Amino acid sequence: MDGRLAIVRATHLNDYISVLREIGAPVDRDLARSKLPPRIEETPDLYVSVPVAIEWIARTGHDIELMELGLLGAQKASLASLRPNHKAAIITAQTGLRRLEALIAMSRLEDSAVQMHIRYEADEVRVICNMAGLGRHPFVCLAEWLNLQGVISVIRSVAGPLWCPGEMSFASTHRVPEAVRAAFANTRILMGQPDTSVVVGRADLARLIPHVIPAAGDPLAAPASGQEHDIESAVWEFASLLRNMVKPYLNEGRPDVAFAAELAGISTRTLQRRLMLCGSSYSQILQEARFELACTRLDDPALKVIDVAMMTGYGSPQHFTRAFRRFGGITPSEYRLHSFGGDSLVRRAVV
Repeated sequence: MDGRLAIVRATHLNDYISVLREIGAPVDRDLARSKLPPRIEETPDLYVSVPVAIEWIARTGHDIELMELGLLGAQKASLASLRPNHKAAIITAQTGLRRLEALIAMSRLEDSAVQMHIRYEADEVRVICNMAGLGRHPFVCLAEWLNLQGVISVIRSVAGPLWCPGEMSFASTHRVPEAVRAAFANTRILMGQPDTSVVVGRADLARLIPHVIPAAGDPLAAPASGQEHDIESAVWEFASLLRNMVKPYLNEGRPDVAFAAELAGISTRTLQRRLMLCGSSYSQILQEARFELACTRLDDPALKVIDVAMMTGYGSPQHFTRAFRRFGGITPSEYRLHSFGGDSLVRRAVV
């Protein structure tokens, strides 16, 4: 370690505890002897030391190879364990890129050691998930697996549950067991690398995601808890419905927040508060609505890109291109190329 504090929300440790219980490891005995807080499974929102946690997991699950144990923990993990506002920020994002950016923005609040960012490489994007100060820790692969699974879950929420990365890299130097190769049969797995990362195609990140409330069992679904799930669903739906409500007015200019609140039949303050609950703002809603409208217009081959830029309220083609790339990671022309090439990026996501 380099002196920084590395802590993680206990809910992520609990994913591994669940796996260890299933394989018959002496969880209760080892917890009682450990430096972890007592009754850790009952306090998922508390934070624990990352080194203490991964050392305990490795010791308690010593009968399984570390990389396989990491895989089992990743398969148990779900984005549903994120804090509600973090989860809402992801589910309300319109594209794979925006969902990924939301994950990156909140990742340090879940794990203080993780350093996530995107690096563009030709037609692909490398999502880097390094663990600051822990890269050479003998058990760091246990943390690496959870971080990589977070990225994979986000992309699968856009590209479908069978999506697998073309490449995954680990800082760890452990042997890759057959169970891992079988789970990622078409993925190139590299060990002992400078960065922990997942490689994603840019086209996968540019997919526009129609609004769908996640069902139980889906990657972004909330835990089944009755009224709590209904409230979260209503919050997510509010942002999507508001986007659709302001969309018809975009050709006439930029509808202000007071006008939108009047259309919704609520006060401006209530509208802004409800958007804040899902990690959004009215300015962001307007940008997202313009992006959705632009995607719809680009699907019309009779319209030129410059026509779409003007119709959706962008001052110039250059401004349009910059704004579009910020949401989709590709230019309007590249989007249209994929769409007309038979691989439409506008499709219903499996979420």
